[in-house]
Amino acid sequence: MPQSTINGCFYFKASHAQELMEDKAMQPIQVEVVKILQLTGQQFRDFSANLLRDMPFLIPNKNLTGYDKGVTRCLLVTTRSRRDGILVDCQGFNFARYSCYVSDKHSLDLRDVPVDHYDLKLRQPRSQRER
Repeated sequence: MPQSTINGCFYFKASHAQELMEDKAMQPIQVEVVKILQLTGQQFRDFSANLLRDMPFLIPNKNLTGYDKGVTRCLLVTTRSRRDGILVDCQGFNFARYSCYVSDKHSLDLRDVPVDHYDLKLRQPRSQRER
């Protein structure tokens, strides 16, 4: 997976996204986005307001993240329509144990990064009458 250097800061157990936007000492950090989790707008707002809550979309991906040799392997949680996103390093937990706000996800190298689409509606099977 490609790596990116961004100016940012991973916060330990931040409770909501506003904390991630505080003027803390931003510094260059190395990240490797291992998967993009694309949510609906409502799901993203709920996640952003409750970073410490166990999230069903993080559970199957929690073991993909971690820190090794100066690089944070993380998930990018975002939506189709938003330019920003939140980088998450679960460290094996079901919530955003470490998180970093990214104002422009296009600043990340996302080539060949798989996307899980949690924003797609499931197709409902048609009833017999509709066929």
